[in-house]
Amino acid sequence: EMRRREDSYELWTRDYISGLARYLLDRIDDMDHSSPKETIVLDVGAGDGRLAYFLRQGMEEFRRKSSSANIPSIVATDDGSWRAPLYDNRHILVEKLSAVESLDKYGPRLDEDGNAKTRLIVLCSWMPPGQDWTAAFRRPIHNTDAKERTEEGERSNMKRLVEEYILIGEADDGTCGHHWHTWGNPNVLEEYDGVRAPPVAPYARDGYTRADLDWLSEIQFSRFDCRLSGESSTVSFRRDGDIIHRGDVRRGGRKAEQDDLNATSAR
Repeated sequence: EMRRREDSYELWTRDYISGLARYLLDRIDDMDHSSPKETIVLDVGAGDGRLAYFLRQGMEEFRRKSSSANIPSIVATDDGSWRAPLYDNRHILVEKLSAVESLDKYGPRLDEDGNAKTRLIVLCSWMPPGQDWTAAFRRPIHNTDAKERTEEGERSNMKRLVEEYILIGEADDGTCGHHWHTWGNPNVLEEYDGVRAPPVAPYARDGYTRADLDWLSEIQFSRFDCRLSGESSTVSFRRDGDIIHRGDVRRGGRKAEQDDLNATSAR
């Protein structure tokens, strides 16, 4: 089915959904320990909405096993430009919103003390080539004056709309997103000669750290994968204030166990 449909790029396997659900639940649990708040997981450019639907099922399965699992709200949005088929299923819902409109609707608001009332995690699978939505993910929650925008220290410390965003698809080469604006790949910059230190990537300038979730990438499949080559990957960008533990990147958090992931079918 996936190879017949031009709108389908990723095959959502049980192993991958289980792993991503576990990662998100662990991240939310870790963040709630320091600052409890409602979490919204927003899937932008969601196409037919199957990723959000399967993730919700995966998280519910973990909750049945562990009463402590805090299930976030999961929302799928798409502007309809992909013309993905919508399923006649009341549980698979996709709001017709662009990425920016989605952020405007579901992004956190500040209370009187300047604290965000909710937490937003964004998923984006196979961002259109050459486009960049991540600058919108990283924009400040509130408007800032020109002086604040121009000072790097202030810029990195601003409160941002998105606590973490996760990109699914091919990385770094412009197939998904933009070489530089999305991935910070300096090789596409005319002024970069490969000898001097590369310029600071846009995501780093805005106070985010990149983490390649290799343990998830190893169990995911795209329409372009084959026995000899796996092109698709899962990459997290999170606020610098959140320490990236080795376990988070490699195995999905301190509570994840390999037998729970059933990841024996990795390529």
